[in-house]
Amino acid sequence: MLGGKMENSQLVHQLLLNIEGGEYLIEVYSRPDGRHFARTAFSPMDVIISDGFSFDEALLRHKDLLPLAIHSRQMHFSSRILN
Repeated sequence: MLGGKMENSQLVHQLLLNIEGGEYLIEVYSRPDGRHFARTAFSPMDVIISDGFSFDEALLRHKDLLPLAIHSRQMHFSSRILN
């Protein structure tokens, strides 16, 4: 993460989520202030992060966002092939 904030965060949970035939790793981190964030890396330069006040909020937001993120990347890839 930017600003060195990830070094102060602790990985508290990992899970694999199956979406549209692919498996995606979700990592949930706890920050020193008690807030949490969930993270999925599609590549080293393509990462999505969802913040939350609690573990449950961060994970729920991320699970809701992840299918949209996957779909948008598939659409972007398809449009590049067609053009």
